[in-house]
Amino acid sequence: MPRHRLTHALLLLAGLVLVTYVLISLYLPSSRWLVFGVDKHTGVVRVVQQTITFLPPHQFYRLRFERREGYAQRDGIIRITSKEGVPVTVNYRLRFGIAGERLPDARRMVEEGWNAWIRARVAEAVSAVTQQIPIEDLLSPSSQFNSQRDPLRQTVANHLARSGLKVTAFEVARFEVDRDALLRVKRAELRRDARSSPTRVVIFALDGADWELLHELSDDGRIPNIRALASGGTTASLQTIQPTVSPMVWTTVATGLTPDRHGMLDYIDRAHGTPVDAYSRRVPALWDIADAFGRSSLVSGWWGSWPPTAPNSVFYDTPVEEVANAVYPPALTDRAASLAVPADTVGYSQVRRFLNITTDEWDSAAKNPADPAMIFRSILAKTWNDHRVAINLYNDQRQRGQDPMLVMVSYEGTDAVNHLFAPYHPPYREGISEQNYRKYWPAVANYYAEVDRLIGEWMSVLPRDTTVMIMSSYGFRWGKNRPRTMPNGGAALSDHRNPGMFVAYGPHVIANHAAQPLSVYDIAPTVLALLGLPPAADMPGHVITWAFKDVAPITSVRVVSYGEFVNSKPLTTSAHVAEGPYASQLQAIGHLNDPTRNLTPVLEDEGDTPQRAAAPLSPEQWGQYAYYNNLGVDLRGKGKLSEAVDAFDRAIDINPTRPTPHLNEAMTMFDRQQYSPADDQFLRAVALGLPNAESYFIDFAALYRERNMDNRAIALLYQGRRLFPQSYLVAANLGSALLAAQRYSEGVPELVRALGIQPSSTLALNNLGLFYATQNDFGRALDFWNRSLTIDPHQPQIREAAMAARSRL
Repeated sequence: MPRHRLTHALLLLAGLVLVTYVLISLYLPSSRWLVFGVDKHTGVVRVVQQTITFLPPHQFYRLRFERREGYAQRDGIIRITSKEGVPVTVNYRLRFGIAGERLPDARRMVEEGWNAWIRARVAEAVSAVTQQIPIEDLLSPSSQFNSQRDPLRQTVANHLARSGLKVTAFEVARFEVDRDALLRVKRAELRRDARSSPTRVVIFALDGADWELLHELSDDGRIPNIRALASGGTTASLQTIQPTVSPMVWTTVATGLTPDRHGMLDYIDRAHGTPVDAYSRRVPALWDIADAFGRSSLVSGWWGSWPPTAPNSVFYDTPVEEVANAVYPPALTDRAASLAVPADTVGYSQVRRFLNITTDEWDSAAKNPADPAMIFRSILAKTWNDHRVAINLYNDQRQRGQDPMLVMVSYEGTDAVNHLFAPYHPPYREGISEQNYRKYWPAVANYYAEVDRLIGEWMSVLPRDTTVMIMSSYGFRWGKNRPRTMPNGGAALSDHRNPGMFVAYGPHVIANHAAQPLSVYDIAPTVLALLGLPPAADMPGHVITWAFKDVAPITSVRVVSYGEFVNSKPLTTSAHVAEGPYASQLQAIGHLNDPTRNLTPVLEDEGDTPQRAAAPLSPEQWGQYAYYNNLGVDLRGKGKLSEAVDAFDRAIDINPTRPTPHLNEAMTMFDRQQYSPADDQFLRAVALGLPNAESYFIDFAALYRERNMDNRAIALLYQGRRLFPQSYLVAANLGSALLAAQRYSEGVPELVRALGIQPSSTLALNNLGLFYATQNDFGRALDFWNRSLTIDPHQPQIREAAMAARSRL
């Protein structure tokens, strides 16, 4: 019994100690927390500072805040109303202390509770200022109100001082507007604007169309409709951005915003590993804006338009691949299906109009989906399919009295045909396969003529008051500089060039063929002006007033960003792009690189025609050349590096202008640690026209950096910069290597240059953040890392670095 009593006594004592510790810990001073006790009756404030301070609950209202720089800090949210009556949510951060020994407003604070009390006081102060500020200035980060917040801080400090608080800092993190309310306000403003009556706009996107080729085809009489529109309207060269990746550039056209704003950066959404679509686009496009203001649209095959985002408009199909049931509204599905042109319905008789191939060659090609004739068949089928459905849906909408005010139709097949058949476009050049030339020489001209015919069909159904625009967001290398080989699975974006082409025609267009500055950023503001809508302040482009009459930007209605109130959330749909065929088609036409090709030996086909060499070879010589090249690849794979070099040398002797054996020998010499000869051979391969040379520069440099040979990597990347001055990948990798070698004065400008070429380069952003973190400038480091995470959220190391930098602020 005594033993049990002792056990109970010890347990009771331990419990009392624990309860006492918990109670005392509530009143212990802390370096992290700042605790106030406010007397509920007198308002006297007692602060927990150096010693244990007991705050009896019946007498004191206890407050605990995060301590920053000796003061209490609190993040909060308030709701205010703008000058125009639009509800606005304000996220703010307040840092404060107690002005005296008591709070004169203590009774009210106790009755309402701290959260409600401080929200009301802050809202009163903020509203006193914002009620005098237009909603656009509240939302614009570059407005005078947002760039000079001192009056707002002073007003908040003075107002809270009357309640007994000493404000040491007040910052607004962001203003969030009620989208629907702001949209109603802007609609009302436009109704009051006499100049807001819209005109109809139709845009035909010819991907990769180039003035050099178009002039040639026009002179030959192959594109009479485009020629007539150009002659009767205005023409210009359209300056583009780099890199010339179709989703990125065409979404820039459709949104008027920079790539880091709209989020469509590549053919693949890196955050989800899926083909880019409307979910990848972070801002409203022209069709969303038009739809929100009662101007319905019809959009066919445009990058980033599917799934649909504008509920009152018509959408059809996606780029690259035909997608079954990709039509909106769903009620139009049966009609679209009845008009569709599946690829397997396009036979030899149709393709024979475009390619000069025999029935035997067609039957042989049909066994290989990667054959150029089969790829062209799918391109042709999609062109006919999208055109046929789009023009029928347009006529159907007009007959129903739902006339689309904006039509955007993409004919992306022009660029695919460029990549596939530019090597064989007349005139014939030495070193081009005669057999392929015989089959494919008419392909480019015939396909462009077909697109011209389809545009002619559109012109016959469009009302006379329509403003028609034909454009390409970038051009293509033609003439003597056109490609010598098909892409064959490797990326060929370097065949694109600046500028693209632009034609405008219609009753509002001034006939003008003088050279005028025009950018991809100018298209969206110009289309908005034609639709009777104001351009947004966050759009870097301008309305091309020199090309139009009776059309001027609407300035009486201000819009900071359409993203503030126009919804661009995709509607739910079951129709999506299949990843496999999508990637295969992009690789076939040179828009997407096959990663398995990088830094792997290149085999030659011994049975291929000898004209694949830069100088003609006899079939016997070509077979001998291919034998020695492939023998070298086999020997290298077995580790017999010396014998492999000898085999590659024999191949070079037979065919000295072919880049393949030079590249293979460079890889072998690298394996043998003969780095200088390896670099020489690699640069020789590049000089001879090595496909995808830009990627090889980056991969070779990466191998040097893996072996801690930064100086060799830097020297090679400097060579790459000389040859590819507009490559953001080379610039970003060079900047990264320079920083790793602590050559900061060279590395930082190179990374900044990479961002100038491609604002969405996460490699450049991450390395700039790393540099500033090493300089203890955590604010700038965090800025670069936050931008990178916005582009690609799946970067755990960068996210951890950003969190660490935030804790150091």
